[in-house]
Amino acid sequence: MNLNLKRLYHVCNPERACLDGNLPSLQWRIRCIDIRERQGAALLANDRAAGLIEFPSLSIPADLNEVDELTRTSAAISWVAVVTNAHLNDPEIGRIVRTRCVSYIRLPAAAEMVAQELDRAYEMSAGDGSEHTSANAGSVALIGACAAMSDVRAAIRNASEHERPVTFIGESGSGKTLAASSIHRGSSRREGPFVSIDCAAFAPERVETELFGESGGEEIRVEEGNQRSRLSMAEGGSLYIDGICELPLSGQQRLADMLDTGARNVRIICSTHIDLQRAADEHRLHARLFSRLSPDTITIPPLRERGPDIRLLATHLLKSFRSDSRHGVQGFSVCAWEAFDAHTWPGNLQEMINRIRHAIVASDGTLITAVDLGFDQTASVPMMSASGDDDDIPEWDAVELAIARNQGRLDAAATELHISRVLLARMLASDSRRSVATPGELRMDSA
Repeated sequence: MNLNLKRLYHVCNPERACLDGNLPSLQWRIRCIDIRERQGAALLANDRAAGLIEFPSLSIPADLNEVDELTRTSAAISWVAVVTNAHLNDPEIGRIVRTRCVSYIRLPAAAEMVAQELDRAYEMSAGDGSEHTSANAGSVALIGACAAMSDVRAAIRNASEHERPVTFIGESGSGKTLAASSIHRGSSRREGPFVSIDCAAFAPERVETELFGESGGEEIRVEEGNQRSRLSMAEGGSLYIDGICELPLSGQQRLADMLDTGARNVRIICSTHIDLQRAADEHRLHARLFSRLSPDTITIPPLRERGPDIRLLATHLLKSFRSDSRHGVQGFSVCAWEAFDAHTWPGNLQEMINRIRHAIVASDGTLITAVDLGFDQTASVPMMSASGDDDDIPEWDAVELAIARNQGRLDAAATELHISRVLLARMLASDSRRSVATPGELRMDSA
C-alpha cells in the first residue's frame, strides 16, 4: 500500500454519480461516501484530505442536512463542490458552497479541470508543511502574473544594478515601500542600512529637519535623544523618501544639490502617487529635482487592475500569516473568493494584508468567509448572459473571474464558461476587451 497517496472523499449517491470516470486515479486514494447511509461524518478520518461533493447526484433537499453536517465537522478536509447553475441559485446549496467549500466545479467539466481543482484543494488542507511563518516583503511586492507586474519586476532588477535615483509612482497601499526595499536588497548596498521617511507624516516645517538634520551647516538633534538625521542613518545604504512631492520645495532643492554634488554616500529612492510631470507643472516638484527623478520611474499598478494577481496574492498572504490562527485556518471559502473578485480595493495591497490578518484572527472555522474579511455583502459569481446566437457569450466580468479561478489556463476557463477556447481567445484579442490579461500572459493547457 502506498502511504504517499493523497486522500480523497467522494460524497455522492453512487447510483447517480457521473464523475467516477473523471476522477484522478494516479496518486490518489479515493473513498466513496454514500450519502444515503447517513453516516458520512463517522467515516471521515481527521487528517489531511480533499473532499468532492457531487450535488447533481444528491436528492435535494433531503440530503442537504447530511452534507451540512459533513462539511461542518470535517475541519481537516478541503471541500470542492460539483454543481450546475441551478444548484448555485438554490439558497441552501449556495450557502454550503460559498461558506464551506474552497472552490466549485460547474458541469460539464473536463477531467483535467476536476484534477486541477482537487490538487489545489489538497494543497489547502491541513498538514501543509511548506508554508511560511512570515511574509517576505519583497516577495509580496513582486508577486503577479499580469504584464504590468512583469514590467515592474524587470525594472526593479535593472534599478538594482545602478546607483541613479529611482521613483515609484502608484496609489496609496500599492506596495511602493516593499518594492523600494526590493531594489535595496538586490543592490550592492544590500549590507548597508535601508532607511525610510514618510514626508506626509511630518509638518512641512519639520520634515526638512528630519531628513537633513542640519541647520547653518551643523547637524542638530532631530528628536529627543540626539537621533541622527535620516540621511546620516542611511549612510552607505539606501534612503527611501515616501511622498517626495510633500517635501517642501526648499527641501527638494537641497536634495537636488546633494544629488548633483554626490556629497552623501546614499542611494536615493523616492515615491509619489502623482505623475511627476503633473507635479512639476503644478509646482509641487522642484524643476531640478524633476530632471533628476524623471529618467528612472517605475509605475506600480493598482490592485484592482491586476486581475488574477488578486488570488495569487491572497493565497500567498494566507500561507504567510495563518500560523496566527486559533482554529487552524486552511483556506478561503467560495464566498471569500467572490468577495475578493468583486471588491475594488481602494487600499490596494495594504488593504488586502490588513483584511487577511484580521480574518485569520476573527475566523471561527477552518475556512475564511467574506464576513471574516470584513465584507458586509457577498457578491455572487457573474452568470453568462444569453445572446441572439446559438452560443452564450459571457459577460466580461465572468471572463475575468474564470481566468482568475483557473490561473490563466484558457482551456479550463473556456470549459467553465461553456464556450470554445477559440472564442475565448478571440474575445481576449478583440479591441472591445477590458482590463483582462492579454493572451501572452496566459497559459494554454497541454493537449
